[in-house]
Amino acid sequence: MRWLRVAYKVPAAVVGTAFFAAIPAAAQLLTRRGSPLALRIGARACRGWGRSMCALLSVRRDVRGPIPDGGVYLVASNHLSYVDILVLGSLYPSTFLAKREIAGWPLFGWIARGAGTLFVDRDQPKDVVRAGREMAARLALGIPMTIFPEGRSSPGTEVLPFQPALLEPAARAGIPCWAASITYETPGTDLSPARTVCWYDSENFVVHFKRLVGLRRVIATVTFTGPPIVSDDRKTLARTLWERASASFEPVRQEASKEFESVADRR
Repeated sequence: MRWLRVAYKVPAAVVGTAFFAAIPAAAQLLTRRGSPLALRIGARACRGWGRSMCALLSVRRDVRGPIPDGGVYLVASNHLSYVDILVLGSLYPSTFLAKREIAGWPLFGWIARGAGTLFVDRDQPKDVVRAGREMAARLALGIPMTIFPEGRSSPGTEVLPFQPALLEPAARAGIPCWAASITYETPGTDLSPARTVCWYDSENFVVHFKRLVGLRRVIATVTFTGPPIVSDDRKTLARTLWERASASFEPVRQEASKEFESVADRR
């Protein structure tokens, strides 16, 4: 039955993504590109896309703590997979800061560009500064943002330290910041979520996505730790947000590489 799930979920994901990507694209044509209205429409389209994709991919969202709501804020979360964008994006309207490579991805690149995602090359200090200026402009317009300040995705054994540079705009503007942690479980399969959901080792996107859509069920546990934090010191902000996210994080179930290979061969 796994091949059947792949056969219908992949085309459905393409069609659904195209639909939601068209909404912010139309908004940008009818309004000034980068206007507050276009950005808000993009954020809400991203929320609708996240909800529809979570339903399609059988991702159940188990939320702990208060979901950010109302006004402008920033959410700082650990990063395990592109699935994080679906899950977090489905819970509240937001624009994202993401690595530059995502712009060229199938599915995710379409909606990310249309929804107003900011892209950054984190290996280039000048580009981090440029992205910071654009983040500050978005926050000044009252647009909530979600970032992954670890700087890269991981297999989910721990939460990596948060990079202060990515929190500079929020610190300078006195924006309330929420810490979030996300983890995954995959009931009903021998393969661990570290391989089927987490995406951290530059594996081919299409290969990984096919493995993901073949799953019967995914449980995403998201924990928001409140109240939000306000600090004018980016290092203090990064350390406090990391401490909260790390304390609430439940490590992702791992498996030995030999076990993964043997199970994958049987499939």
